[in-house]
Amino acid sequence: MKRDIFQVLLDWKAGSNRKPILMRGARQVGKSWLAKEFGKTFPSYVEVNFERNPEICGLFQGDLEPRTLCRNLANYLGKEITPGQSLLFLDEIQNCPRAITALRYFYEEMPELHVIAAGSPLEFELRNIAIPVGRIHVIQLYPLSFSEFLEAGKNGRMRNMLLENRYAPLQKTFHEKLLSEVKNYCITGGLPEVVQNHVNGAGLEKCLEIQTDMLHTLRSDFHKYARESQLKYMEQVFNSIPLQLGGKFKYSSISQDTRSKFYREALTLLEMAGLAYKVYHSSANGIPLGAELNPDKFKVLLFDIGLAQRLMKLDYKSLLLKADLLGVNHGTMAELFVGLELIAHADFRQAPSLFYWHREAKSSNAEVDYVISINEKVIPVEVKGGTTGRMKSLRLFMEQKKSIGGVRISEHGFDSDQKIQSIPLYAVETLIKDRSWLS
Repeated sequence: MKRDIFQVLLDWKAGSNRKPILMRGARQVGKSWLAKEFGKTFPSYVEVNFERNPEICGLFQGDLEPRTLCRNLANYLGKEITPGQSLLFLDEIQNCPRAITALRYFYEEMPELHVIAAGSPLEFELRNIAIPVGRIHVIQLYPLSFSEFLEAGKNGRMRNMLLENRYAPLQKTFHEKLLSEVKNYCITGGLPEVVQNHVNGAGLEKCLEIQTDMLHTLRSDFHKYARESQLKYMEQVFNSIPLQLGGKFKYSSISQDTRSKFYREALTLLEMAGLAYKVYHSSANGIPLGAELNPDKFKVLLFDIGLAQRLMKLDYKSLLLKADLLGVNHGTMAELFVGLELIAHADFRQAPSLFYWHREAKSSNAEVDYVISINEKVIPVEVKGGTTGRMKSLRLFMEQKKSIGGVRISEHGFDSDQKIQSIPLYAVETLIKDRSWLS
């Protein structure tokens, strides 16, 4: 499967004075697969898996001088490690903290060697290890975006068509085809193993079976970064996230008999594992949006829409028959879809950062699903599950904040009306990459 970040790796490979890459992301998002595919572009690919071969950690307990490390690794693995010719991949590096420390020395003393490190619960080790700023190149990897899903399914031409379309309405045939693909994506999600089975012709039952196995794996990992006493709270919060989509996340909705402190700690652990993203409330009076966030008021997104559907135990057969699949549960699936798309197409060098706006007043209660910044301007984004829906909150926000424009995302096609740009669900990437509608 083609991943957008692959080009980033190719540019890094061709650069000079490069820094080692530290690849972050939840389990199952394809970090190891990506490194192996990238390794095929080198004459030599050398992989060290600290989970499968923990004894290799012993080689990092002494001198961290890069040439000494490479010589010891080459002798142990029986593979030459040649600067400029080899890709050294350090997988599951969280199991060897000294290897994380060693990354800085590869940059300082052997920048000609291409080194990539990856791990899933990396955040937990990085709390205790100081990584000097400027010596490591950190990138975030997420499940496949919808655009990457199109590429995997041999629909890359339609992706290019959207990016070249300049917000002109599509012919009905293309519009309906793309909406159909959105429905498929929302059921399969973007985890590579599920997507690969889907595009290879496996039925949805098989894909759901894989998702079930993945959920078991993710839950079994909880014990790797949580105390025994925290496990049940992580399980409860994890299960509650899809059920609270679209609204302010409330610990009391999980249980009123448990102190919120325990759930708050559990949610933090899930965030650190890359399984959940917070969408903070912001007053949205200007850039940066995070300057006016309310840390106690937030929504929570599960990291993959397919797993969210699976956790909710929705019947995919009946969902496929619905005219507006993403209109189920009052459009919360559409809101999740758009949020994950905004994350997937954001800067891969930074952690996810999303915001929404909510006004609570006796005379008027209004909410805008997302507020984003484009060209240093605050842009409100309203998400609708079907093709219709009022935009009262969007217009109210635009009036109060003197917005230069707003966005409505739904199953409706491209359209514009009074500074509001209508964008179909399948074109969130267009919104991020083509800003011509604001000109």
